Formats: sequence, structure tokens, C-alpha cells
Amino acid sequence: MSDSGVNAGGGFGGEGDAGAELRQFIERFERLDAEKADIADQMKEVMAEAKGRGYDTKVLRKVIALRKRDADDIAEEEAIMDMYKAALGM
Repeated sequence: MSDSGVNAGGGFGGEGDAGAELRQFIERFERLDAEKADIADQMKEVMAEAKGRGYDTKVLRKVIALRKRDADDIAEEEAIMDMYKAALGM
């Protein structure tokens, strides 16, 4: 099989190894896509539960995003933000 995914006989689709391999890639992707949708639903449920308990989900999402970032990057951004706010008299 060449890099293009076409088998030696020039066929694609259901013919030979290329077709079987292509089908496997597609089916794996479809399974992952379904899992991704399930996870997204679970994440929505977590946020709905947090909101129901009185938490601000907008702030929760910001905290989650901050936890993914490097502490030095956060500190630098906050210092710049403070400088800009001071320049504006805020």
C-alpha cells in the first residue's frame, strides 16, 4: 500500500487491506467521537450540579482554566493587568 492509502491493485473502499484498514480508522474515530459526546454531557452535569449548589459556574470555569496554566504565566499576566488598571485609575 502506498502513502495515499490506495492498495497495490489501485483499489480503495472495500477492496483488500486498504479498505479494511480505512474502515478501522473510521470506526475508531466514530467511537472516540461518541465517547467525547458522553464526556461533554458529564461535564455539563457537573456544572449543573455545582450551579445547583450555589457555585458560580463562570468563575469555576475560569479557575479550571487557570489550573491548566503555568504559575509564572499567570503571575506575569496579572502584573500586566494591574499595571494597565493603575494606568486607567481603576
